[in-house]
Amino acid sequence: MTAFRLAIVAATVAATLVACGPSEDPVASSGASNALLDYVPGDAPYVAANLEPLPAEVIDVYLERMRPALEEMQEQLSAMRTDLEGQPGAEDARLTLALLRELDGHLSRAGLAALGLDILAPKVVYGMGAFPVVRLGLSNPDALRATIQRVLNDADIAAPEQTHEGVDFWRIVTDEAEGPPLGLYVSIQQDHLAAAMLPVFAEAELLPAFLGLDRPASSDARARLAELNRSHGYTPFGSGILDLHRLADQFLQPDNTMARLLATSGEYDPAQLAAECVSEVHEIIDNAPRMTAGTTELSTAALAFQYRVESPDTLAGELAGLVARLPAADALSDRILDLSFGMRFGAVRDFLRDKATAIVEDPYVCEHLQDLNNSAEQSLVQLDQPLPPFVNNFQGMRISLSEIMMGQEQIPADARGHLALHVEQPEMFVGMAQMFLPDLSELALTPGGDPVPIPASLLPLPDLTAFAAMSKDALGLSVGAGEEATLQGFLQRTPGPEGMFFSASYDTAAYLEYTGGADGSAHDADAGDAPHATHGISMAARDALKTVADRNLTTLRFGPDGLVIDGRMTFKP
Repeated sequence: MTAFRLAIVAATVAATLVACGPSEDPVASSGASNALLDYVPGDAPYVAANLEPLPAEVIDVYLERMRPALEEMQEQLSAMRTDLEGQPGAEDARLTLALLRELDGHLSRAGLAALGLDILAPKVVYGMGAFPVVRLGLSNPDALRATIQRVLNDADIAAPEQTHEGVDFWRIVTDEAEGPPLGLYVSIQQDHLAAAMLPVFAEAELLPAFLGLDRPASSDARARLAELNRSHGYTPFGSGILDLHRLADQFLQPDNTMARLLATSGEYDPAQLAAECVSEVHEIIDNAPRMTAGTTELSTAALAFQYRVESPDTLAGELAGLVARLPAADALSDRILDLSFGMRFGAVRDFLRDKATAIVEDPYVCEHLQDLNNSAEQSLVQLDQPLPPFVNNFQGMRISLSEIMMGQEQIPADARGHLALHVEQPEMFVGMAQMFLPDLSELALTPGGDPVPIPASLLPLPDLTAFAAMSKDALGLSVGAGEEATLQGFLQRTPGPEGMFFSASYDTAAYLEYTGGADGSAHDADAGDAPHATHGISMAARDALKTVADRNLTTLRFGPDGLVIDGRMTFKP
């Protein structure tokens, strides 16, 4: 058992509770109520925040749903504390014990408020250059200051509160760091907590901005997030932007703090990078220069999010052209699993070959990118090989399962449902299969025709019922008595939205049940040990989610500006 792992468990519990907080209102906001955005510099490479406060009534519903997990957290943390207190002289456990003493009995909204934390308060995470800064609104700054000081005193950590131009802060630096040390800086402001990981050597230049003494004359963070929410229909309760071009410059431009840190540590010296290296790295990054995320729905009935990886118009169009438009998973399905994946494998091969050829014909000059040149040459040799007809004409697959029977070691032993393989000219593939498998010679499949039984000699189990069917662009298989009745309808579903290449709708409780066996294996660790505690908390959260969650829907699609990932979880009434 290590105190470091235990400390992570304890601290993560509090951080998780403070970070949660869904809401019902889907309307975008200007963010006027989150004053913490005023601290974000205009050149921040990343920023995430809630623009509006989080409603208490919705948070309370979520906390009530997860109450069994919170109770398990409390029980496990109490056991960890008892275990550690029974080991006198364990110097490395002092911080863990100090954290556990503070959390003991406070794993609730009211309990955290007593420590000075506030789940409902505004929050913001942003980059001071490449270095992360977190600001959290508080219920009681004085209470949190006292909490932090108790933890430091109990852990016997020598980190006295310091003052810079009248503003107090703590600086905690590990003795185990190699190279220039990074410090954890913590400051309790008038209305919020500020925390950041910053290089100690740059303290003089970074501290004024971190402490709020040198705020930006004007910050565009509020406007950027509000416009993001408006453009994509995000709620005002959580969204973020990561500008990869700006972030890369923090590592590439020698005058930036991160670049200086790398040079001092001996990792590499950005000042020695050739101009073509900087240019070519930017060229690569500009294929996906920005990533964004936001909540599209937060209510007592559902939680939904969206991620976007933006690409230039030309590349986005090429990616969209790779997609085979298949029927999407049914969001309202009552099946255990409904899944669809559509991609034109022949087109993907051609796309990759074109990209590899472009690198081979115009290789990177930068010495640090020579491995990409070599990989392109090797890939081109493989991509020039002819594909088998089935692979070249493969369009995708779909699965719809009403039941899965698990065998030993959580391996599926049987199932009921449908499978579809989408290909060009399915008749050709049936003919090829009949050549290699004589038992299929009497399998009379016609597009749109009734399903026909698969010969028993080809089935792995004696009592298995399986039928095959064909549509104009797919081969279908049903498994389980009665499933053949809906097989042709499964094959004939209406195609999904343009650009969507993956979708999956599944029963959350069933998924957790099927995957719980592997995670639920016995642990040899004693009660109070970090792995045991983490496992117990995880299983309690799983059980709580199985009780309240209904379905999950995940979709991936290529749109006009890049990759879009949507996810939505619904809850039982």
